[in-house]
Amino acid sequence: MTISRFYNAHIVDPSQSIDGIGYIDIVDGKISDLQLGTPGKHDTVDKLTDCNGAILAPGLVDMRVQSADPGAEHLESLSTLLAAAAKGGITALACLPNTRPVIDEASAIDSLCLRASRIGGPRLSAYGAATKGLLGAEMAELGLMADAGAVGFTNGTTAIADSLTMRRLLAYASMLDRPFIQHCEDPSLTENGEMNEGETSTRLGLIGMPSEAEVIILERDLHLVRRSGARYHVAHISTRAAIESVRRAKAEGLGVTADTAPPYFLLNELAVSTYNTAFKLSPPLRSEDDRQAVIEGLADGTIDAVASDHMPVDRDAKTQPFGPAAPGASGVDTLLALTLTLVHQNHISLSRAIELLSLAPSTILDIEGGTLMPGATANFILFRLDSSWIIKGADFASNSRITPFESHPVQGVVDFTYINGVQAYPPAELA
Repeated sequence: MTISRFYNAHIVDPSQSIDGIGYIDIVDGKISDLQLGTPGKHDTVDKLTDCNGAILAPGLVDMRVQSADPGAEHLESLSTLLAAAAKGGITALACLPNTRPVIDEASAIDSLCLRASRIGGPRLSAYGAATKGLLGAEMAELGLMADAGAVGFTNGTTAIADSLTMRRLLAYASMLDRPFIQHCEDPSLTENGEMNEGETSTRLGLIGMPSEAEVIILERDLHLVRRSGARYHVAHISTRAAIESVRRAKAEGLGVTADTAPPYFLLNELAVSTYNTAFKLSPPLRSEDDRQAVIEGLADGTIDAVASDHMPVDRDAKTQPFGPAAPGASGVDTLLALTLTLVHQNHISLSRAIELLSLAPSTILDIEGGTLMPGATANFILFRLDSSWIIKGADFASNSRITPFESHPVQGVVDFTYINGVQAYPPAELA
């Protein structure tokens, strides 16, 4: 039995309400002990690591990642995705089903997760497609995919527009005890849209998408959730109206959760004024009032989690006029640093940031992680809270290097990522 000790660390673990200087011991890939204070001088330990006051926290759990592999490996392979995740402090991630072919049957989940496990590094889980081919009509084999390990069901980047189909999906998701993840956007209101509808879209001559498209689908779904009792999750929530709906649903006791992504609390629709297609996202960047509402929702607990919303996109699909350009951007490399901006701006505490990035998503999806409790798998990160750097897509470990935060200054550098007690970043040969 080999005991590895990480000491002189600023330990932050929201699952145990821990925030202070202390140490953890690792044995056989598990956390065997965690204590605040200074370890005893005569303790028997095989390997000592002085953390020099760095933050030691549970590894991040990214609950919304798109993989281009299989089907478009030139955009992002599993290898580059997992390497970028490890560099960003992510130890577990959940992949949307919109690969090619679509993850709409058990064998596709088995194949993707097996390939990822052979690569090593962060653990990859998969959502099952709610409908066959993500076409929104015929329900996929949810039960078989649940048996294969699907952590939830979703129609990916499109909403289930048909109410009867949605009612049936929620009933099955409830029976299988899996969350349903919805991209809340009424397609009849957003078809051919190019950005958020408002004064800015009018000034720029771009086709607007009304913000009401988000809350209309959400409110319909909440009525169905009341009937089914399903666990329902709102993906990348971005508008004040939708956030208020979630707040009321939680007060009512419904099993509703929500996540957002860094662009929706750090940017607003004015960023589109330059016609830079890096700012074309789905959902679109919203008004300043909506951005402030997202921050309020993160601070008061209405919004449960922050996800990267990583969407690999072809540079050729971005290098064209704003209207026909594809939405999407990279996100795993920058997830931690961008979320820490809220800490540096005194909107949330550091413990709340770790809860949003680790504990909450692992709880929502029943994915291992989010805690440093003794007995838990040793998935953790060491990072420097105040270290500054400039975001440059060219420096990403991800093969997808388009970001709306190009040249954006941030604070927060991941020094080490450990998975099962083993250093995953930087790779041992580079350490």
